Amino acid sequence: MPPPLESALADLPRRHPPVFAPPVAYTSPDGLVFRRLAIPGDIPLIHGWFQQEHAKFWCLQGASVGEVLDLYTAQLASGFRGAHLGTLDGEPVVLAESYDPRFDQLADHYAVQPGDLGMHICVAPAHRPIRGFTRRVFQAVMDLMFDGLGASRVVVEPDAHNEKIHVLNKTFGFVYRRDIQLREKVASLALCTRADYRTALQHLQEISP
Repeated sequence: MPPPLESALADLPRRHPPVFAPPVAYTSPDGLVFRRLAIPGDIPLIHGWFQQEHAKFWCLQGASVGEVLDLYTAQLASGFRGAHLGTLDGEPVVLAESYDPRFDQLADHYAVQPGDLGMHICVAPAHRPIRGFTRRVFQAVMDLMFDGLGASRVVVEPDAHNEKIHVLNKTFGFVYRRDIQLREKVASLALCTRADYRTALQHLQEISP
């Protein structure tokens, strides 16, 4: 099993809290429809996404379908992680993960507040380039976090070398705190309140009416 999988699975048995319950379905204002990740039905799909170059920071390129199945089975059984598949016009376009940071290794690196919700995002490989598509999907995932799952503040910890996601995060209101050493990577800790997000959306509307 690849080391990042071992690290991810190591967190799961630590504590057993009640968490944000994923909705059966959530539709973003922009029309993306989210549902719970289906186990095992959706695993071959997302396994294929993880093999792409753009998903290298998920560190799952060497994982088998069975290992990805084990990972998500354990995550969803943990009680503090959720996985959501987003579709547009019936086509899967994004995997969004949510987690309660109180029960993750992240809690050792910042003061978790009530209503904090961790987020991971993996956009499906594009069949053809569509201008602004990744931003559209990212915004829909943020809407899911705040409006669908009820977060007060969204927390992310991307790989410090993942420049593309840093640009997206900052575009949508994330404030970067500092780099932290997690078991599997050096990560950049960043947080976004609902107010931060709304301010960022207003700015985007002003520059792209």
